[in-house]
Amino acid sequence: MLDIIIRNGLIADGTGKKAYPGDIGIKDGKIVIITEKLKREAKETIDANKLVVAPGFIDSHSHSDTSFIYDERCQSKLFQGVTSEISGQCGHSAFPRSPEQAAINRTQSPESEEYYASESISEYVQKIKKSNKKMSTNLLPLTGHGNLREAVLGDEARPVTPEELARMKELLRNSMAEGAWGMSLGLGYAPGVSSNQDELNSLGEEVAAYGGIITSHMRNQGAGTPQSLEEMFSISRHSGVKVHISHFKVSGKANWGKAGEFIGIVHRNREAGIPVSVDVYPYRASASGITVTWPDWAIQGGSECAVERTRNHERPRLIEALSKRFQTPEDGDGLFIVDTRGLFPLADGKTLRQIAEALNMGMPEALLHVTAQTGARAQCISYSMCDEDVMRMLEQNDFVIGSDGYGYPLDAALCPGKVHPRNFGTFPRFLKLAREKRLCPLETAVHRITGRAAEIVGIHDRGVLRPGMAADITIFDWDKVADNATYEDPIKANDGIVHVIVNGETAIKDGNQTLSRSGKILLKK
Repeated sequence: MLDIIIRNGLIADGTGKKAYPGDIGIKDGKIVIITEKLKREAKETIDANKLVVAPGFIDSHSHSDTSFIYDERCQSKLFQGVTSEISGQCGHSAFPRSPEQAAINRTQSPESEEYYASESISEYVQKIKKSNKKMSTNLLPLTGHGNLREAVLGDEARPVTPEELARMKELLRNSMAEGAWGMSLGLGYAPGVSSNQDELNSLGEEVAAYGGIITSHMRNQGAGTPQSLEEMFSISRHSGVKVHISHFKVSGKANWGKAGEFIGIVHRNREAGIPVSVDVYPYRASASGITVTWPDWAIQGGSECAVERTRNHERPRLIEALSKRFQTPEDGDGLFIVDTRGLFPLADGKTLRQIAEALNMGMPEALLHVTAQTGARAQCISYSMCDEDVMRMLEQNDFVIGSDGYGYPLDAALCPGKVHPRNFGTFPRFLKLAREKRLCPLETAVHRITGRAAEIVGIHDRGVLRPGMAADITIFDWDKVADNATYEDPIKANDGIVHVIVNGETAIKDGNQTLSRSGKILLKK
């Protein structure tokens, strides 16, 4: 007897080939048979009449590394149809930590995020098992470049020495050997902003040796995009490593309209032999920390140095730089403070313009004031893109989708303020736009969030529906699938995601979450 039979569905198998009617049989976490009419019995039957049966969606850019610690349901992702997430992004992961820091973290409570910040990927996995933590989606971890730097030279804002680079390479090599899928860069953040081409090229050698991938929050996502792309291409030319551009965008009003130019650079270099891929999300606003609008020199050294610059001799220079960024009231309306973690409630849920008016000071001064009051920990939404560029990016059938989001519960009281709607709505929103704007056919849309996403990272047992593959499956209504999360009211479930199966267990049935928590940490083999 089978565990699950899915009957009467329209199978979009993740390859991009034309969808076809059929039944799917699942046993012991695997797909065992796909046929037109399955004449067998099962413990559970799912009627997928008038629904699309697809591989579970793969979130190509996720920050859910430790979300399961606080809430194992991972509802923001699961209710989108996401079954696997590529985590450890933007240069930050749960490992490695220096031996000294790891020893301190081992003394923390298993209910704290600090406890899971580990000396190695194997320790991270062991801690999860030891504390019996469950999760509802699969996590595929990358090693953060920022973690490598911090483990070796702390938060020092300088080039690495040859000896330090050798140690970083050793740590990265160990992570890759233990199953990391690659390395992520956060070159717009400290400490990644202090790196140079030689450092990145050398680290690329270690990732390439294990067939991994380097993902990047690039150094610049606006006027400097061509140079930032070239930095990534240079890493690949040196080592042959696959490179991936995270949350590709055209940031900054002065750059709007350049999507075609930036896309062309990617395509020309791929045609020239660079193994480059891209993920995007279907929103015109980004989300990050409060120093996201600061110049690179001002974020060197991390949060403590940033706060110090709000009051030391560098303050005038910083005010001058921010005055160019926030020249008009509309510029201030484009930066929205989501959450100050209780450190400066006056700013919560307000735009920079509103905060400046409440404090009776200029917008640059108000931004520095909030930074100082919150220890540079405030989270923001920045309306930095235009709809036309976003749509142009989404039209590229070789680009995959990443939410750049976290695993949150569908309970506003348990979420940190008005989080970005991408946390809850990215994949249904993409499918809705694909349908309504005719971005691409059903089969292509599914391929981009399943088979293509798996191919980029090198996942061999998911992303396509065929016998022998892991039974991660999302069943949805192509005519109705849509997002409901908005910037004003982001914590919303979506329409049209009907059933979700993770590792052969039903996680969502008829739109409701079950008690199954069958997600896993998946390591590269």
